[in-house]
Amino acid sequence: MNQRKLMFDKIIKENQFKTKCVIAIYLLIFILIGLLADIVRLDASSLGNGFYQLLTFKSFPIITFALSTIAVLIILFAIRNFKRILLSGNEYKEIIYGKEENAQERELSKILDELVKVANLSFRPKLFLMEAPFMNAFASGWEEQNSLIAVTTTLVRNLSREELKAVVAHELSHIRHGDIRLTLMVGILSNIMLLVVNYGVQHLPARQKGAQTARTILMILQFVLPLLTLVLQMFLSRSREYMADSGAAYLMNDNAPMIRALQKISGNYAQSDFSQADTNPTRSALYIFNPKELFSTHPSIENRIQALLQK
Repeated sequence: MNQRKLMFDKIIKENQFKTKCVIAIYLLIFILIGLLADIVRLDASSLGNGFYQLLTFKSFPIITFALSTIAVLIILFAIRNFKRILLSGNEYKEIIYGKEENAQERELSKILDELVKVANLSFRPKLFLMEAPFMNAFASGWEEQNSLIAVTTTLVRNLSREELKAVVAHELSHIRHGDIRLTLMVGILSNIMLLVVNYGVQHLPARQKGAQTARTILMILQFVLPLLTLVLQMFLSRSREYMADSGAAYLMNDNAPMIRALQKISGNYAQSDFSQADTNPTRSALYIFNPKELFSTHPSIENRIQALLQK
């Protein structure tokens, strides 16, 4: 057990380091885009002079400041409304601790309690049962205290108790690792960056050499940035999925239930197309399984199972 814990702790540290690197890259690109747009706005004589004026605040970086403010406001809005945003489109019910109405709800609540105890947590996420014809689950919440785990009714009906427990353990691991904050922040920053790049190219005139150079860089970013953000998002999300799978195996002290659950969930999607049934796209990156194969935010089931077999 101690050896498994050491191995798991090592995986956690490695993934946390990779995550910090990706976030640092995101923030640097975010600031760079704002400064380039400000250089075009100032119609700077040279690129170096433009950066100097802005970084020393001899000219206030209005666009950079506005970008940051908008990002913070959107993040705050998402934090306040994440439950309504993510659960909309389907009927759902919160399973309130001590007020479960049937055996299914009591079993789900008991499973979560067992995992919270094993993980030695000081918080208990809210638990939701979502009416849906597909097998899936997701977690959300900016902080541990306002976190939630949602599982679909079809998932609960088709998994054994141990498999369902592994899925809940996977989602609980996402919350423990702070993955939800990262997913939210990266998604918002990516969209704002793309909007500003397009605006800078199409609406900001550039007459002097420095402004023209900045505008040219923004024009290049207009094509490069979507691919770069996609690659970074895929790397970040996939590494977090492997990490949550490992967390589930660690909490269960067994990798077999997680493997069986992944096989059953992917098999469910292989039998039916649920694109019309699942009308809320905001959940797709948070699901335990993403049916998209090309440019998916999730690793393939085969790779996830192979990683679990090495645990």
